[in-house]
Order: sequence, then C-alpha cells, then structure tokens
Amino acid sequence: MSGLITATLLGGLILITAVGVPAWARTDADEAQLETVGKDIDQSAASSAQTNKIQTLSKQFNVDPGVVENLRAKKQGWGETTIELAMAQHLMQTDATTYPTMADALNKIATLRGDKMGWGKIAKNLGFRLGPVVSDAMHTRNELRKEARMDKPPRSGTSGKAEKVEWAGRPERGGRLERPARPEKAERVR
Repeated sequence: MSGLITATLLGGLILITAVGVPAWARTDADEAQLETVGKDIDQSAASSAQTNKIQTLSKQFNVDPGVVENLRAKKQGWGETTIELAMAQHLMQTDATTYPTMADALNKIATLRGDKMGWGKIAKNLGFRLGPVVSDAMHTRNELRKEARMDKPPRSGTSGKAEKVEWAGRPERGGRLERPARPEKAERVR
C-alpha cells in the first residue's frame, strides 16, 4: 500500500515537473525574442529621421508624440521605447481598472524597469504573457522599416547599374509542327 502511494506521488511530481518546464522555457524564449526585436529596431532605426520614427510610434500606440519624446529623453533606444510602449498598451488592456491611462501604465513599467527587472519578470509580475507584446513590437518594427523605405530618395539612373531592357515576349509560333510520317512495318521473313 505504501509503495503504491510513493509511486503515485513520485509519478505526479515527475508529471508536474515535465509540464512546468516548457512554460518556463517559453517565457525565456519570448523575452529573448523581445530583446532581439528591440535590437533590430535600434539598428534599423539608425538610418531614418527621428521625427518620422516619433510619428510612427505615436500612431502605432495611439499616444501623443510628446510621450515618445519623453521616453527617448530618458536615454532609451528606439527598441526599448517600443517595447515599453507595447507593454504599457497591453497592461492597459489587461488591467484597465488599475491602469486606465497610458501614463499610469508607463509609470508602473518604468518603476519596475528601474528596479532592474527584465521584460519577462515585469510581465509575470503584472500578470500577463510576453507573446502579445512581442507581436506588437514586431509589428512596429515592420512599420518603422516600411517608413524608412518610403523616406529613401529614389535611385538615380547614374548608380552604375544597367537599366532593365524591356522583354520582347515570346516569339510567335508558325502553327503546329507536323509529325513525320510513320514508317511502315517491315514484313517478317520466315
């Protein structure tokens, strides 16, 4: 009887441990992906104008451009600013009674970030997952890239590349080719 209880408890402990590990790994993977997206935004945003980035972020997260400028004044990169805005927006959506405005959500995240907490711990502390935040950050990264491409001047003809030659199309066919006549079968000699 006691062997059965021990085996059941041991089996349950193994099952709980096996199921719990992927949840921890998922959080770490989301945080790593979020950091990667932030670095991508920092690298890709270095080329385009600052006012365009501010406008894109303010439009993306429905905030005043002054909010984005204030976050940038805190010596944050574009990636960290984007992640903080995405996290604040998600916090407002998940806990609207405690954080009814973007300013309240940003203050809470800034406080936790000031306590040297990573994005994953902040999300866990506030009771939500990083997946939606990663999606918002990736969407914003793509929007910033699209804006940067639109801001680039068109290429001039003197760039050293040959111009494309217009394709003439398929040559016309003169109709169907005729098959050669089939030779007759040779007679067998017996």
